[in-house]
Amino acid sequence: MLEAAEALGEELTQTQFEAGDSEFETILEECTEAISEETGIQYDDACDTDGCC
Repeated sequence: MLEAAEALGEELTQTQFEAGDSEFETILEECTEAISEETGIQYDDACDTDGCC
């Protein structure tokens, strides 16, 4: 799982430079939702956020 997270982080870093702010925020929200579905852990509950990475 750590390797997958590391790869995702690298891809997100590259995407951040290529995408506009609004598009990148949408991508982050989609990633957060997918991770929550896969792990069963709600990101905003675990990290005390408002649902965004």
